[in-house]
Amino acid sequence: MNDYDVVIEGQYDLAEVTRQIAGEEAGASEFVRSAILTQGARAHNRVTFRPLPAGIVPKDVQVVMLTDPAPPGAARIWSGAMIVGGTNTAVAVYRKT
Repeated sequence: MNDYDVVIEGQYDLAEVTRQIAGEEAGASEFVRSAILTQGARAHNRVTFRPLPAGIVPKDVQVVMLTDPAPPGAARIWSGAMIVGGTNTAVAVYRKT
């Protein structure tokens, strides 16, 4: 199965970005990475997911500011820049262990 991309709007806050990723993962895929996508004057996040076998749902994911502490019982799976609240922001993505 091939990785695929989903656009997550750049105006969302961290909680909504987390919900968008978790919603996509609920369909048997897992977060891989994100890149900033510029469309005209607007910037969004091009988030890459990897399909999983049917019935497999990854553990919970959470997006936090890079400078924030890790959520309890979670491991960092990616860090980089995302557009959050319309601003280029350094974030880290964690998954429950």
